[in-house]
Amino acid sequence: MAGETPEAWVGTEVTLHLWKSDGLGTEPCGAVLRGISTLGVTVEIPRQHELTFYPWSTLREITPHQNHAKK
Repeated sequence: MAGETPEAWVGTEVTLHLWKSDGLGTEPCGAVLRGISTLGVTVEIPRQHELTFYPWSTLREITPHQNHAKK
């Protein structure tokens, strides 16, 4: 777990903590991380089976799901 970067999580399930539209707090969103760049992240939300891009300005943090974090 220690020393891993989000790039190492590509292809695994993560939780995105997205800023709410009112700017007051965040809301979690479970997804599979498909890509990461200087512009933001691309994820696949399991129920939608579509790729979605989130720019860094909409994202507070990304955390790997517990099963990945304990490797």
